[in-house]
Amino acid sequence: LAQACTSSNPAVHAMAVRHIVMFGVKEDATQEQIQAVTDGLLALPAKIPQIKSYEVGVDLKLPSGQNHPAGKNRVIVWIADFASEADYEVYGGHPDHVACITNFIKPIMAPGSRAAIQYRRSSKL
Repeated sequence: LAQACTSSNPAVHAMAVRHIVMFGVKEDATQEQIQAVTDGLLALPAKIPQIKSYEVGVDLKLPSGQNHPAGKNRVIVWIADFASEADYEVYGGHPDHVACITNFIKPIMAPGSRAAIQYRRSSKL
């Protein structure tokens, strides 16, 4: 797999990509603002056809997650799948994606709380 990640083979770069991003929210964020984020994310697939599947979640705030020895849970997670790296890159710079970040996410995101990863999936979409 490590070799596949550095391959110049075009077929490798056409493999499905999963994007996972999660972040915390500021203490004064309202439930309405959190709902606006989830609604904004859920509206993206209708605007960005490169998104092949998706899921959004809001943390349950269970005690074990809020008091975890490694740190408190993030509040919102977004998972999106793409057919290729190129499709992910289209999504990354898409004006509707950027607007969702600017209008809904950034105003309530706790500074330094964003964590994200994009990786190749073992199967194509």
